[in-house]
Amino acid sequence: MNTTKETEFDYEAYTRENAPDPDQIRRGSEAHKRRRDAFRERLNNHANMEIEHAREMKHVFISYCHENRDTIDRLYQTLTSHDVTVWVDWNNLTPGTPWKQAIQQAIHHGDFFIACFSKEYNARDKRYMKEELSVAIDRLREKPNDKVWFIPVKLNKCDVPYINLGGGLTLQDLQYINLHENWETGIQSILKVISVDQDIRASTYDKENNVDIMTGEDIECILFRSVDGCHYFIPFQKVRWDSKEISLTLLPSSSEQVAFLRSLRKGQHDVLAFAHQEDATWVKPQETAQISTEDETVWEVILKEDTVGKAFKHRTEQVNFEYLTLDQIVHMRAKRLLFDEKLEDASPYLRQATVFDQMLLEDQIRGEFSSQYGNRLQVLKSPIPELYQHFRKTPKSFKKFAGLISVLYLKLSNTVEDVLQLDVKLLNSAELQIKFKGRRSQFDINEEPALLEFDGTCPLPSDAKRTHLTMF
Repeated sequence: MNTTKETEFDYEAYTRENAPDPDQIRRGSEAHKRRRDAFRERLNNHANMEIEHAREMKHVFISYCHENRDTIDRLYQTLTSHDVTVWVDWNNLTPGTPWKQAIQQAIHHGDFFIACFSKEYNARDKRYMKEELSVAIDRLREKPNDKVWFIPVKLNKCDVPYINLGGGLTLQDLQYINLHENWETGIQSILKVISVDQDIRASTYDKENNVDIMTGEDIECILFRSVDGCHYFIPFQKVRWDSKEISLTLLPSSSEQVAFLRSLRKGQHDVLAFAHQEDATWVKPQETAQISTEDETVWEVILKEDTVGKAFKHRTEQVNFEYLTLDQIVHMRAKRLLFDEKLEDASPYLRQATVFDQMLLEDQIRGEFSSQYGNRLQVLKSPIPELYQHFRKTPKSFKKFAGLISVLYLKLSNTVEDVLQLDVKLLNSAELQIKFKGRRSQFDINEEPALLEFDGTCPLPSDAKRTHLTMF
């Protein structure tokens, strides 16, 4: 019978006889440091990709069957020649990119989705375009009914597939464009749809030789921003804002503005951002009426301040940084809104901050931690440069609208409670000079709210290529 004798292990004696190798310890420490640095680098790259993705220009996404590559290449060349930014897989997917995730993000953030159907598509049993359509239809269901986003196109004689869109509608109920019957007519139809959201080519305020109500020196506007990011600068005849409600008499100057007001009348917007002069608030539409006489047509709109958003207006999640106060973070948010200041230019603190702290700081500047308290507006970048792209030919209107959109974003991102001064001056085609003074919200009843006061310039895009921030 075998027996095993148990003995107590003498760790101290073992270490005396088997002393650790200092070189081995050093190599292990260096390997650990390399793994830690590599992880930080990956984390930093991921954060930068997220930030850059939030800033990138929107686009028109084209979904197609690869047997139709030649036709799609022609479509791509035609649209880009009209200053339309187009997303296609062969041009936008770089080696090493997780392509499924990239395509899903491109569809989700696109201004339009063009689905190109053909007999080749219908003949294939397995096709990735079907997955793209599934993502796009889910996105389509989130869009307002009055906003065109999904554009079906026939490349040759074929049937549009039967796909349920919900609400009793199918894909076959959407009006499609026949490119194969008349290419030029089909392209003009696509451009006509895209131009409504892209560069408003058909709007009268973008014509060089005509005077429009939008460009008159004495015409003032209010600003609506819908939850899907569309901005409407609508001339008004009268504004009455009291403690109970906001009453507006509006004079819409474009068909897009009229369509938006009709959508208010149909109850298609639950909540909107609203700005007038130096004030802004979240509102809920109550009543909308169109009143026409022989001389003019006006719209009467009654709004009510959103009490849910107002109740949590001053709530914010604070994250403590070793070298930064909350007021300094808010200062950086204001400069991002007005001067388009990037994270890497915001503070010398970043030179010694960890990657994790940089990510937290970016979230704080954006206002992501306060979004759970009713703040629906986050600060990714300044809206001013893209605004200039739409109104560069009407500088007087641009200056007015730059002030109005700045007030809306400053107040509704919980950056300031009051805008005390906001002077804008167009120095040239490359810079907008801004002088700003605002009062922070009062977090402590024993302390006076801090004042933000600074001046500087916001860089303006130098080329004439259009962007995709939706302005009406």
